[in-house]
Amino acid sequence: MTPESQQLIKGAMEKGASSWLSALPIKTIGYAPNKQEFTNAVCMRHGWKVKGIPNHCACGETNSVDHSLICKLGGYTLMRHNSVRDSEAQIMREICRDVQTEPTLLLINENDYERKVNTADNAKLDISVRGLWNSCEKTFFDIRISHPTSQSYSGKSLAEVYQQHEKEKDKYNQRVIDIEKSSFNPLVFTTTGGMAPECNRVNKRPAEKIAEKRREPYRICICHNIGQSSEVCPCEEHPCCNTRIEVNEVMSTSTTSWTLTSAVTRPTVI
Repeated sequence: MTPESQQLIKGAMEKGASSWLSALPIKTIGYAPNKQEFTNAVCMRHGWKVKGIPNHCACGETNSVDHSLICKLGGYTLMRHNSVRDSEAQIMREICRDVQTEPTLLLINENDYERKVNTADNAKLDISVRGLWNSCEKTFFDIRISHPTSQSYSGKSLAEVYQQHEKEKDKYNQRVIDIEKSSFNPLVFTTTGGMAPECNRVNKRPAEKIAEKRREPYRICICHNIGQSSEVCPCEEHPCCNTRIEVNEVMSTSTTSWTLTSAVTRPTVI
């Protein structure tokens, strides 16, 4: 078994990564893939070749399932990133106040910090909310989606991949604490459906607060399911494979579920 296959299997074994296989086929929330989409999603889950993908990507590189998940041509990486950002923001609006997407950070003097801290005047984070951890405390979040079988992660375990990305996001932590007088949490996801430890902790908190708000028994099931389905066909705007990604985040307490679905053409890593 190749290292890539081992990594995919470990990713599929993560909590919530297989929930899309047992989800009810409810069309209104995007849980009703057709036969081709389901077959392609299973192939991508196991690293099998997806039939019909062109041999070459529009960027000039040799095409494959892995390449379609990391190629940045066409701005599709930003589209996928933004779909996850909007899903997280919508969940937060259920129990938080002053929820904003892409809030701009306050200006600082770059000489006050070392290079590791982001000191740009127009620096923005993905989400800010008030009341998640404490009633009046403001919290900032920054999102990253990685593909764990990329060549850049060769030889690294999933835990090491998560740790790497959480550490890279720490460049905002000190600035948020010192200048914004707020807290900061990185939200790191993978294309196999996993969450980094910090991201998992953050996504449990809204479920706790929703259960309390609605006076329901606490029962949490967070499914970050990136159901990868291919619509392998030429596209005028992008002549490479046209792959759709669905991000289904289900947060349920008791019998109530919050399902947020986003479809993005040609999923790629941020």
